[in-house]
Amino acid sequence: MQTSTYTSRPILKRGSTGSAVEELQELLKRRIPILECIDYLDVNGIFCKATEVAVKVFQFRVFLEDDGIVGRKTWEALDVGQRLNLPLLRYGSSGKDVTKVQNVLKFTSNAQDYMGFHGYYFGAIDGEFGLKTEQAVKLFQEEQEQLVDGVIGTKTWKELMNLAGIISNTDL
Repeated sequence: MQTSTYTSRPILKRGSTGSAVEELQELLKRRIPILECIDYLDVNGIFCKATEVAVKVFQFRVFLEDDGIVGRKTWEALDVGQRLNLPLLRYGSSGKDVTKVQNVLKFTSNAQDYMGFHGYYFGAIDGEFGLKTEQAVKLFQEEQEQLVDGVIGTKTWKELMNLAGIISNTDL
């Protein structure tokens, strides 16, 4: 299990300034490589709209609540490059994590254009891991050459985070 170097860093949000924001901006550039390429985010210690968007993109990529606020969980994920303590999800699971998985597997129109297909999930975004979600996960696992069991464990989470990274790039 990965550990975090999180120490009591401040909660940051739009309007925050200072060295902690500079650290955040550096971590975001490291964790979202496209930001380096497009000169989108300045490391200037000012938590502006561009920083907020970058935080939301990172949070989306690691299946955190994408609210643009940097608290303990976001700092921890920035330190290690992924969210810690991802749950095991399977048929019958429910909640915010299932909703996030459904959102990633159900492509936006931009992602559909970029990826060249319509996605994996075609049901309602309802937070319920039912048959349609299970089928989408199995299709995704098959394409990733994983064990096709419809259960989201460590390996499937890793590939879902990779997919979320690709999808988030289409909206930057």
